[in-house]
Amino acid sequence: MEFIKKYYKSILAAMFYGVTSAMGIQLFLQPSKIYTSGVMGASQLVVNLLEQFAHVNTQVYLWYFIFNIPLVVVSWLKLGKKFTILSLIAIVSASICILFIPLHPVTNDPMLASVFGGVMTGVGIGICFRNGFSTGGTDVIALIVQKSTGRTVGQVSFAVNAMIVVVAGFVFGWELALYTMVSIYISNVLVDKMYIQQQKVTVVVYSHAIDKISKELLQSIHRGITLDYNLTGAYSGERIGSITMVLTKYELFFAKKVVLRIDPTAFINIQPTVEIKGNFSDN
Repeated sequence: MEFIKKYYKSILAAMFYGVTSAMGIQLFLQPSKIYTSGVMGASQLVVNLLEQFAHVNTQVYLWYFIFNIPLVVVSWLKLGKKFTILSLIAIVSASICILFIPLHPVTNDPMLASVFGGVMTGVGIGICFRNGFSTGGTDVIALIVQKSTGRTVGQVSFAVNAMIVVVAGFVFGWELALYTMVSIYISNVLVDKMYIQQQKVTVVVYSHAIDKISKELLQSIHRGITLDYNLTGAYSGERIGSITMVLTKYELFFAKKVVLRIDPTAFINIQPTVEIKGNFSDN
């Protein structure tokens, strides 16, 4: 109950994602065999492949939920309880809404289906990201890869989406694959507009434990850090240090978690970064 009171806005965002994504899938994309991105798109593909080759009728919500089960477990272990619980609410919400919203094409025009399907799925994903959690699936994999290797989330998403497009092209025709690319592109544009997953921010941390914090950050985020030991608080008169770093929005999630775990009283200043010149890798 306390969790609901504290994060009710995020829970509403997760439920909103469930409704919009289900409408995008059931009313626009799935009737036209056009795919969205990530695990949801992979679930659509599995349903259509089983129907095409095994003559077995299954539902998108079933595969979407099954594929996310191991990812939720990994997320709980690697990304934290709050993030995982909210992501799980989004997954369950989408699964339930897909179950109850009938498969009914609003349009027979594949371009319109691509555009509006991409809009419906992208809006829900973007709102979830803005509230500090994901919709499960490849987002969980991408965040763990980001934390472990410093690779950008786009590389993971690109690999999964490329697989969906290629398989759809070979099996169902390249015209549908092209419409799928339109859907995925529109969805990603909306997510970027609402969240901007690769937006850079400058983070300055003021703490008495900058050595311990910087050591942990270097191990988990793989970004350059500047330290300043010669600061004095004007009010307290105490000596304090600062850590300055430029991060992506995804990396910011981990950075705040590391800083506040080591020093809950740390002061964190986050500012948007307009442009970077120098040694900063997006790979």
